[in-house]
Amino acid sequence: MRPRLPRPLPALLLCAATPALAQTEPGQDTRLRLDQQLDRQSKKQDADTREQAAALDGAPASITLDGETYAVGTTPDDIGRALYAALSHRQWADVRRFLAAYEKLAEPDPLLVDYARGALARQDGHFADAERAYRRLLAARPDFLPGQLELARLLFEDHKDREARAAFEAVRARLAAGSDQSSGVLRSVDLFLAALRRRSGWQGSIAIGPGYSSNLNQSSASYTCLFTTTDGNCLFERTVPDPIGAPGITIEAALSRRFALAGHGGLRARTLLFGDVYPGQHGYSQGTLITRIGYEHQTAHDTLAVSPTVDLGTLGSSLLYHAAGVNAEWTHGISPRALVKLEGNYRRYAYPLRAYRAQDGDQADLFLTGWYGLPGDWLLLGGGDMVDKRAANAENAYRQWGARLGVSKSLGHAATVLLIGATRWRAYGGYSETFEAKRSDREQVYTGIARFPSLELRGLVPELLVQHTRVTSNIDWLYSWHRTTASLRLSHVF
Repeated sequence: MRPRLPRPLPALLLCAATPALAQTEPGQDTRLRLDQQLDRQSKKQDADTREQAAALDGAPASITLDGETYAVGTTPDDIGRALYAALSHRQWADVRRFLAAYEKLAEPDPLLVDYARGALARQDGHFADAERAYRRLLAARPDFLPGQLELARLLFEDHKDREARAAFEAVRARLAAGSDQSSGVLRSVDLFLAALRRRSGWQGSIAIGPGYSSNLNQSSASYTCLFTTTDGNCLFERTVPDPIGAPGITIEAALSRRFALAGHGGLRARTLLFGDVYPGQHGYSQGTLITRIGYEHQTAHDTLAVSPTVDLGTLGSSLLYHAAGVNAEWTHGISPRALVKLEGNYRRYAYPLRAYRAQDGDQADLFLTGWYGLPGDWLLLGGGDMVDKRAANAENAYRQWGARLGVSKSLGHAATVLLIGATRWRAYGGYSETFEAKRSDREQVYTGIARFPSLELRGLVPELLVQHTRVTSNIDWLYSWHRTTASLRLSHVF
């Protein structure tokens, strides 16, 4: 009986299958990180503005509630002054107590009542109620400067940018002609106007620098003897090329701008660009460009954005794929420390290069991410994701589930460290006659980024990025691989 010889595999498959399949996946982790970096950058700028403005607020000289107890009479004037002082000091427990007592009086001042109700509603996060209270107050007394200022701040926090700009400019016009006693408030108004200009301007970041990748071709570097003779010699063998390591240049860039419309609406444009160039191995150079322009509805607690999206991917000097579709995002502030974001995409991918056309098809994905701030400048982040990739051939279609967990720590002005781990399970849809198996992979990606603001020079901050990727597959000899990349870059945030 003759021995059964192994089925020969096409040479092209052995040489190119791994890079081909690897290039069909965009830089998912990089794209998520850059996208979320833009969101956090905008929120941090707003928080810094509110903190700086609060530091400029002056306290009334006539009454002090902090640390000492003063007797408050029962007359409307006594309770009214105590209520106003509590409002000025932002002592909300006292505001609630004095407001309840003040409203029980025979003839409470409706202006002071609306002023207090607006402040409490704003403190409780009920911005629509707060705006109605302030507008009632100003309708009755248009020249009440504290009410004008609080309404302007409320509109800023609630992301009604056009209305906030008009309100702050009106307040500034009154203050500019005032005495030196208003100088602190004037500086506060200027801070908010500057923040509104930043909101409507270009924001983003760029990072570029040299790097090294240990396995450009994502090779398993496996060797298998498929058939041996009786004397022990290998008659048929299967060899996967060795990993190709090479130095290169890494670039990441993110750019965003929001054009405010009336109310909470706005038009948002966002572009992400990232990739690696390997001069000595240009065939493995790759880049990704993602562009979105669409509508955004933003309030103090929620952001909802819907936009068409266009993605381009390159491999070497060629266009690898182009994809058009739609992106939808919802971000919700659970508390001052907690934030959650849900994002979905639907795109149709087309691969012009003949070797990759089997990857043509629709792709839907869903990402859930949460952040939680801890004392000591710690930030926890985590989430899950799901991808459904379609293709004409079921062997190239798959479903993917993943989870992410990370931590960020700010070490004052010296450094910021970000560590993220992600794991994903990918199950392909069709049985492969070539490999006599239905493929399934597990991917693990570990990323560490250290930025050193203390070493900033002319707006450029050095940062170190290290990433390790490990893929294990049931078709182990071809699709299991691991790679480490590292880059030292200069970054600029604006």
